[in-house]
Amino acid sequence: MVMNTVTLLLASVLLASPLEPRAFVPEGGSPRILLAGKSSGDITAAQWSGIKAVDVQGCVPGARIVSLTFCIKDCKGKDASAGGEKAEITPYQRQMIQNLPPGTPFRVHVVVRDAKGRAWDIPDALFVWKG
Repeated sequence: MVMNTVTLLLASVLLASPLEPRAFVPEGGSPRILLAGKSSGDITAAQWSGIKAVDVQGCVPGARIVSLTFCIKDCKGKDASAGGEKAEITPYQRQMIQNLPPGTPFRVHVVVRDAKGRAWDIPDALFVWKG
């Protein structure tokens, strides 16, 4: 009887324990950029007019955007961008996106630092301007 209890107890501990150490994933999943509550996809003019800032999710508490850049291909196929500090969308950035032809993709790039100044690697987010 004692042997069965010990065996069951040992089995429950082994089954409940992960076999490999888990990587640290901050609350909210993998770090990502959010625009209008989405990490990618279509952005309409109505959505765009209501967006004041870009958000990030999945970073440690206290992490903040210290640089924000919107990137597009201009009419000649060359890279063009509009940057700013912090998470707030600047008037120039707002106008650049509003002037895009419908169906044009754009990329959002951020630099994020936590309270200790450590930089977080956040993948760029891809969106499509629907106008």
